Amino acid sequence: MPAEIIHYPNNENTTYISFQAAYIACVSLDFLLACEQEGLITPNWKTGGRTGYTMKEIQRLQIIRRLHEDLDLNFPAIDVVLHLREQIRELATQRSSFKGKILEQQAELNRLKNLIQQYKSAG
Repeated sequence: MPAEIIHYPNNENTTYISFQAAYIACVSLDFLLACEQEGLITPNWKTGGRTGYTMKEIQRLQIIRRLHEDLDLNFPAIDVVLHLREQIRELATQRSSFKGKILEQQAELNRLKNLIQQYKSAG
């Protein structure tokens, strides 16, 4: 019998309770709670005072699991890696923004050069 494939909605508003999040991320509930205690993941509060995890936090938990299992990193080292990943992501966004601004300025410079050339030709 083929393995059953379970699809989870990738909706930012969907939250999963602890054991569901642990199951999706392929970690134990103890590992999930340890990550929460270390501040590596942050649960959302659901109605009734229960905590829930978004798919974004579950994906973060999967990254933490890989860093812990594959690279044998402890939680403080994982925190540093996650922080550096976020900085790299922010720098890439800034780079993209700067690249767009440079292209706009180059287009404006070319437009002004053409205007100067037209005035020289007319004059």
